[in-house]
Amino acid sequence: MKLTQKLSIAIAAVSMSLGVLEAVPAGAVTLNFDWTGDTGYSARGTFAYDETQDYATIDESKLQSIKVDFFEPSKKLLNSFAPIINGSITYDFLDFSYDTTTKYLFGFFDVGQDKAQNTDYYLFGNVGSSLSLRNPTKGTIDQNNGLINVTSTTPVPEPLTTGGTVVAGGIGWLIKRKQVNAQTKV
Repeated sequence: MKLTQKLSIAIAAVSMSLGVLEAVPAGAVTLNFDWTGDTGYSARGTFAYDETQDYATIDESKLQSIKVDFFEPSKKLLNSFAPIINGSITYDFLDFSYDTTTKYLFGFFDVGQDKAQNTDYYLFGNVGSSLSLRNPTKGTIDQNNGLINVTSTTPVPEPLTTGGTVVAGGIGWLIKRKQVNAQTKV
């Protein structure tokens, strides 16, 4: 069978199978946030929400997940908390507001955990005004002027895009192989 016939059959099969599938967007967007206090303590975290819902603002009730890690100035991990996992709130004292248009956190912010344990930490205050890292037994450990950064994570490609890339690469490989075989027969 000629290479062009093989390629035509492969392309037709892929086209028919892709025509049956409906492309469903991966609805969740995951973002990073980081905060650094005046004396070097820091907090880093991630949050995710369903971007297909077209929300103007995201609060804790619309989050699919949030996780935060707290660090000493030496970058030693103090503790990690995940107050929302798979859309379920696991810790009630959480205040969070994110503007999907401006891509900034805003307003009152309270993320972490305070169950009166000396290993608990939470970031507390008003974004853009004053945020402090607190501990139930030590009180305020560090603070800053309310600056907290939000950055995007690397997007995960859609399955059909990845599949198309694999098919295109396979076709290119077949063509190159056919050219090499034709040259060696001469």
